[in-house]
Amino acid sequence: MSVILEIKNLDKHFGGIHVTNHVNISFKKHEMSAIIGPNGAGKTTFFNLISGFIAPDGGSVIYDGQDITRDRPEKIVKLGMIRAFQVANVFLEESVYDNVYLASLAHFKKNAKMLVNRKAFGDAKEHADFILNKIGLFYCRDVKASELSHGDMKILDIAIALTLQPKILLLDEPTAGMAPDERIKMMALLKELHEFFQLTTIFIEHDMDMVFGIAEIIRVLVQGELIAEGSPDYIRQHERVIEAYLGKEVL
Repeated sequence: MSVILEIKNLDKHFGGIHVTNHVNISFKKHEMSAIIGPNGAGKTTFFNLISGFIAPDGGSVIYDGQDITRDRPEKIVKLGMIRAFQVANVFLEESVYDNVYLASLAHFKKNAKMLVNRKAFGDAKEHADFILNKIGLFYCRDVKASELSHGDMKILDIAIALTLQPKILLLDEPTAGMAPDERIKMMALLKELHEFFQLTTIFIEHDMDMVFGIAEIIRVLVQGELIAEGSPDYIRQHERVIEAYLGKEVL
C-alpha cells in the first residue's frame, strides 16, 4: 500500500512544554491505525496539528503528495481528511435525518457548478439516506439528535463525517463515555465502515480492547515523542510501552 499521509519531524511547543517532539510517521492508504498514550502524551495536539487547527513550530504534513502543513481546516476537509471529535458535534434540536442531510447538502453544493446546483438537493437526499442506512440510524431518522443515546450520538457524528466522503477519517476517542455494549457496537461498526468505504482510519483511544481488537498498526506517544509503532502483537511485548503506559496487567 502506498503512503497517503506523511508526518515529517513535526514539532510543537506550548510555552516551555514540548508537546509534539519531532514526530515522524507514515500512514498507508486503507490502514486502520490507533494512536495511544497516557494523558498528556500529545495525542489530541497531534490531531490538531495534522488537521490544521493549530500550526506546528517545525516539520511538515504531507497529504497524498501535497504539503498541507499550514493549510486551514476547511481546505484540509475539502481534500478529504475529515475529523470526528471526542464530543459529538451535532445540531441537537434537529432530527437525525436533517443533521445528515444538511451536511450532505453543504458538501454537494460546494462541489457543484452554479448551473447544476439544483441537482445537489437530490444528490444530498440520496446520499443522506444511503449513509443513514449504512450507519444503522435510518430507523430513528425523525428523532431529535438530543434524544439519542450517547453511543448513537457519537455514531451520528461519524455519519456526518462520512457525508463529506473522506479518504482519511480521524476519530478522537470514539468510544469515550460509552457503556460496554455500546463500545462493542462501535468497534464492529468502525471496522465495517473502514472496509466498506476503503478509508484510512486513524483513531485516538484509551479503550485497550478496542485498540487491540481492530487496529492494524498501533502508535504510542509519550510526552510528545513517538516511542513505538507496529502490530498489536509487537506493541504488547514492547518493554518501553509496558513501562510507560499499558502496564503488565493489561497485556
